[in-house]
Amino acid sequence: GYISPSLGVKFADIPSGLDAIGKVPALGVAQIVAYFGFVEFAAGFDDYKPGGTPGDYGWKALTSSDPAERTKKLQAELANG
Repeated sequence: GYISPSLGVKFADIPSGLDAIGKVPALGVAQIVAYFGFVEFAAGFDDYKPGGTPGDYGWKALTSSDPAERTKKLQAELANG
């Protein structure tokens, strides 16, 4: 398949690792950067506002209603990175 049919660049032409950065067309890189910016401003920007709690998305995946259990789980998550 082609990564850019208009430029004739195939996926097979793109090397692995950091060498790939220079081979991806500039508009492709701009599209990736624009998407990341959209995601940050549309979904994650409230976490960085004063009073917001980074990582608190309003649903309980690792937490518990028991405060001791919640603290234990959150400390384990922080310790594991």
